[in-house]
Amino acid sequence: MSNSLIPILYSFRRCPYAMRTRFVLRSVSQSVEIREIKLQNKPKEFLKVTNLGTVPVMILSKRKVLLESLDIINWCLKNSKNIEERKIVHNQNDITWDYIKIVDNEFKYNLDRYKYPTRYSNKDPNLYRKNNLSFLEDLNNRLKNSKFLFSDEICFSDYCIFPFIRQFRNVDIDWFEKLNFKFLNNWFSIIVNGVAFENIMRKYKLWEPNDKPVITNFKYN
Repeated sequence: MSNSLIPILYSFRRCPYAMRTRFVLRSVSQSVEIREIKLQNKPKEFLKVTNLGTVPVMILSKRKVLLESLDIINWCLKNSKNIEERKIVHNQNDITWDYIKIVDNEFKYNLDRYKYPTRYSNKDPNLYRKNNLSFLEDLNNRLKNSKFLFSDEICFSDYCIFPFIRQFRNVDIDWFEKLNFKFLNNWFSIIVNGVAFENIMRKYKLWEPNDKPVITNFKYN
């Protein structure tokens, strides 16, 4: 039985959308019942909640289910104890949201065709790789002036963008590092070697309906 006061989060460890969600849940100390699933073998209970069949999914109540990572993140910020984080929800025209939109649209479009070229007919993966360079250069230039993308303190926007940069970088790490984006690489290293990343990438047993609920806020140190 689940504790109805605690949201249920369906997640898949390597999914960048689920990763960004776990990052932000951790940053606001929001506890959830974590249900790790395998996308190649989705539980019936999960598919009853969403026809999309994608993660993350967060169940707040029988009547309210959040099906997109940014919806969950908005909910986290709105319910945060931090006044400044709550204000972010009401300022959707902020430049931070513009960068997240680029990642979720143009960058992800190119990333998919670079990472999974066999899924797309007559596509040159290197062309799509090249198409993302201007955005990476933009990020690198921003990071010349601050430790993180928008200040010297890490925030939700870094967490939203990082998983997709990581995915892009992992396609060909040697090539990526030869780009000599010094500030971007430093930003990446700080996050990937940080406690938060270690925590949100913790491995969980695949969820089964009869399992005892696993409650976490993704803080283990």
